[in-house]
Amino acid sequence: MKLIPNTSRRQFLKSGAAAIASLPFAAFAQVPTTVGFQLSWIKSMQYGGFFAGIENGFYKEQGIEPVFNSGGPGIDTVANVAAGKSAMGDRPSAALIVARDRGIPVKIIGSVFQKSPGSIMSPAAKPIRSIKELAGKTLALPASARPLLNQMLKEAGVDAKTVNVVPVGTDPGILASGQVDAYYGYSTNQGMMLRLRGVNLHVLNMTDAGAPNLVGVLYAREDFLRDNRDATVRWLRASIRSWDWALSNPEKTADLLVNKYGGPGLDRAQQLAELKESTEFIRGPAAKNGLLWIDPAIIQAEIEQMRSVGLIKSGLTAAELCDQQYIVAAHKRG
Repeated sequence: MKLIPNTSRRQFLKSGAAAIASLPFAAFAQVPTTVGFQLSWIKSMQYGGFFAGIENGFYKEQGIEPVFNSGGPGIDTVANVAAGKSAMGDRPSAALIVARDRGIPVKIIGSVFQKSPGSIMSPAAKPIRSIKELAGKTLALPASARPLLNQMLKEAGVDAKTVNVVPVGTDPGILASGQVDAYYGYSTNQGMMLRLRGVNLHVLNMTDAGAPNLVGVLYAREDFLRDNRDATVRWLRASIRSWDWALSNPEKTADLLVNKYGGPGLDRAQQLAELKESTEFIRGPAAKNGLLWIDPAIIQAEIEQMRSVGLIKSGLTAAELCDQQYIVAAHKRG
């Protein structure tokens, strides 16, 4: 609970009964619950809805004071949550599956993205339309995704040795300059960066290609959830309203990120384009149950696929990792 600053008990008592009687009723309301949230990346548009909620007072209305801690290169965000530095956080589902498989006591309670924008992007003039068409090509890909790609290549009848895989960075310029034939990244982020540079893209979404996964997945430590169910539901309820506002007000949200809440050096045009491109993944057909919903069936399919390629070893199930009770309660009214 947040303490009232610079006011001792003795000073408060000295103020007298008359001063107490003059205070408005709201002053006696419950002090806002502070909830620390570990972002998996720097403060940018992929978190735009959260900051819109702060600006519009949606968290305050729910009695929540959110604190969003920036992530970025070299920060083990899941470890920070596990160590209690933050109560909650966001990560791609694969990272949370691995964490739980290794015994880290986290639970998935929601997801900003209802479908992952993770994609293999290629120039529209030389499109790669399927996994099979990667044969003989050079692909920029994170090392962590290599085992899964190899399995997908095998299923497509392609020898993995025929695909030249190079390490991927966060700047997709390697594709724009022609150094690679394809680049793995988020079509909502790196894809928009490329389009704003004038690159006409073909996008092969990895979920559509047969690799179910989610990003922007909301998770928390089990002990926090056990001891703070009401605060968790209120945080989710405020976040649902916040993301709804952000998606409905992209121009205003872009201004908030660039001018107030985002990290230094954000480009407004890129931030705005990212939010507009993200809308179909956050509030498109996959979001039939409502914003921030979590579908354990997607997580189960990913678990099984990761187990088949040796990325996890235990008998972990989605039922152990996901807990829908909080998002269900957050969507209820009355």
